[in-house]
Amino acid sequence: MKRSRVLTALVVLALWTPAAIADDAPSAKPDDAGPAASTQEQLDKMDQGADSIDVSQYPKEQQDNYLVFATKCSKCHTLARPINSPYALPKQWQTYVTKMSHKPRAGIDQDSAKAIIDFLTYDSSVRKKDRIEAMLKEKAAAKKDETGDKPAKNDANPDGKTDAPKTDKQP
Repeated sequence: MKRSRVLTALVVLALWTPAAIADDAPSAKPDDAGPAASTQEQLDKMDQGADSIDVSQYPKEQQDNYLVFATKCSKCHTLARPINSPYALPKQWQTYVTKMSHKPRAGIDQDSAKAIIDFLTYDSSVRKKDRIEAMLKEKAAAKKDETGDKPAKNDANPDGKTDAPKTDKQP
């Protein structure tokens, strides 16, 4: 019985990686030990980081949202995990918190989820500015590569040239 629980836990862990939650999240790279070990290493690394944030300089609303975040998120894991995660973009936090809200012990209702997402998004904009900038540059470069780096053509003039406005006046 214990063995089946351990196997189930490993399968769940292998299927759920923090990096696989959102399209914009960095992908997990399994090493020789396999995906589950890689995922566990990522979680361990995040869990060993800072487990609180000094929000004393944050706006009052974000200080209140931090309390919701700290109360709800610490029910299932250390606060260090989301604080030190690679997520920074709003879409990533939305996906992550939505996934966590479906966990049985989380007790994250819609209002709590909104407060947590608002807090994590705000906090990322303060503490993870460089990460956000790098991610947005990466996305822009990927989009540029997809389009083949061709200049956009004018729909009215497919050859890309613009004509001077025509007037009725003759010189």
